[in-house]
Amino acid sequence: MSKSAIGMYGRFTILDLNLELFGLYKVSVNGKKSTEFSGAEEKINLLDISNDGNDGYHILSGKKRYAVRVLELNRDAKMVSLLINGNKYTVALEDRFDALLKSLGIGGNVSKQLKLLKAPMPGLVLEILVEPGKAVNAGDPLMILEAMKMENVLKSPGQAIVKSVEVAKGAPVEKNQVLIHFE
Repeated sequence: MSKSAIGMYGRFTILDLNLELFGLYKVSVNGKKSTEFSGAEEKINLLDISNDGNDGYHILSGKKRYAVRVLELNRDAKMVSLLINGNKYTVALEDRFDALLKSLGIGGNVSKQLKLLKAPMPGLVLEILVEPGKAVNAGDPLMILEAMKMENVLKSPGQAIVKSVEVAKGAPVEKNQVLIHFE
């Protein structure tokens, strides 16, 4: 199945990734100095993208051919790890909102900032799903909190290791009370 994006502006899909190209983006590859581009100013000239049948893609651009495999995709962090012609590349996108959050001191990689989990609302701890020493990934369930007669599954916002659980099953908690510390 062939996909092509010839001279397109705005919204396009490539490798099953939807990208909005408006405003200024900073692109970094393998953590090296960022390159800036504006979707309103630059064209995306990919001539041909086809699935190779083995979870990879063949990309033809002019006379150049690339074998591409998506190794890891993290939509929340706007990062993708690719294997291109046998070389691994990690590509990160930062838009104007990411830059604003970073300038306010609240941007950056969630996994680096993950030190604790606080109660989002007052409630009662129904179940604790982790224990100290357990490694968790983004989206893993950590605890079930009952609030206003509803069960709320509290999930890990990033990758970390549980250092300590500060509450017990059946304990009442207040909003912003520390529930779990991470290493």
